[in-house]
Amino acid sequence: MLNVMSALGLLLLMPGPTNTLLLRSGVLSGFRRAWTLSLLECLAYLLQISFWGYLLSHMGASAPWCLKVMQFVSICYLAKTSYCLWREPTAGLPAMPGARVSRRQFFLLTLINPKGLLVVSFIVPVQTFADTALYGQFVMQFTAVVIPVGCAWVLFGARIKRSGHAWLTPQNINRTASVVISCFALAILFKLADALIRTGPAL
Repeated sequence: MLNVMSALGLLLLMPGPTNTLLLRSGVLSGFRRAWTLSLLECLAYLLQISFWGYLLSHMGASAPWCLKVMQFVSICYLAKTSYCLWREPTAGLPAMPGARVSRRQFFLLTLINPKGLLVVSFIVPVQTFADTALYGQFVMQFTAVVIPVGCAWVLFGARIKRSGHAWLTPQNINRTASVVISCFALAILFKLADALIRTGPAL
């Protein structure tokens, strides 16, 4: 149990699109208004992980193309989110978290975050999704990790806001988030292209 929770914690602490937006929301809206995003993050990850776990436990290697299609869709959505953040106007944002990245967009972005695939592929055994007791235990472990980690990212952003640095304008925050998400999307794209080149027409 501790090994699984430690691995989950290390993976979820890694910077990425979701954590970048949590940090951004903490900076722009403060901890009190933005911490609930960690609940959306938990729900989105659980839905995604449950889907991939069920799919892999029942389909196995019979449909490898399905994973490739979903990875490509993820890349497209990450690119769109990055573009929207880069074009954020220089004027101040409204009180609610993010003018262009709404709670719905945050939920969808987390829903396609490739970290869910990494959890299924490397951390949680596939048989977990075929056994109700094991699955319930995993849900409790995951919830106990992801919500505190998400809140930590929001709190970090709120602390940055309170430090009062002049360079922390909405445009700089959004464009920094845009660059991080773009790099993440490019990394996935390179991995996907490499996998397609290696496997060739078999996909």
